[in-house]
Amino acid sequence: MNFYPPPPTIKAELYVRIPDSNRCIGVESEWRGGSALAFQHIFLEGPVADNRGNLYVVDIPYGRILKIDEKKEVSEVCKWNGEPNGLVGTRDGTLLVADYKEGILEFNPATKAMSPKLTRKNLERFKGPNDLIFDSQNNLYFTDQGQTGMSDPTGRVFRLSPDGKLDTLIDNGPSPNGLALSVDERFLYVAMTRSNEVWRCPLNKDGTTSKVGVFFRSFGNAGPDGLAVDEEGNLFVCHPSLGSIFVVDTHGIPKARIVSGTKGINLTNCCFGGPEHKTLFITDSMEGNIQTVQWHCRGAVPPPGLN
Repeated sequence: MNFYPPPPTIKAELYVRIPDSNRCIGVESEWRGGSALAFQHIFLEGPVADNRGNLYVVDIPYGRILKIDEKKEVSEVCKWNGEPNGLVGTRDGTLLVADYKEGILEFNPATKAMSPKLTRKNLERFKGPNDLIFDSQNNLYFTDQGQTGMSDPTGRVFRLSPDGKLDTLIDNGPSPNGLALSVDERFLYVAMTRSNEVWRCPLNKDGTTSKVGVFFRSFGNAGPDGLAVDEEGNLFVCHPSLGSIFVVDTHGIPKARIVSGTKGINLTNCCFGGPEHKTLFITDSMEGNIQTVQWHCRGAVPPPGLN
């Protein structure tokens, strides 16, 4: 039930289409997404904008990281036998990758080297990591989605501390996907794709969580995916099957709906970047496009200074 009027609709604009020369046309991949739309030889996710005007994204089916520079020129900076979903910049100027097949990996843009960061919980392989973020204390949060869903609600959310301690925050998630922290870092938001929800997880002083609740609920074939937060605390919820990004405030009150500026509807992930950190970059995954919206305030997470 929602008694609020429909929020204003904002139409995104096409920023760049990954050209055919940068697509793996004719190359087979065992990866299979859940969409019924025609495959375009690419599937983009995990955008990260640095402070030099570059945008990094992953191409899941072909195990690649692509870079789009400020001139909108596209290049492949890394390729390996993986299925990358999420990216996050580190304080050391590297990128961490949530890889469905390989766990948490680390990529050095300066040396082009990819190395394992965390591949197991004790001796157990992960189900399939999806997204990852840092807090201000350099704790790493990541989702372990795998093939979990309503019939198998065993998806997990982990926190890896700087000293290497790995804690399980959630182990009953129906397909945990995107992550975001509130501006004050008191709450962790987790997108649960297959239950069409975003969970709000209070974080206690000792790092544990309790009284987890549903913050946002929607509908559609596939639910919330990537999440982002602006400096005012508004939460951006990417919803690929509805071709929208729903923006709600800290109380869950609707503030805006961002819709696709192209025929593509799979708006899976978003991040802030640009000269003033007010540009929202959006992956239109199935079409292999990047779209943008100029927002009125900055993103909450500062852009990383990647090498």
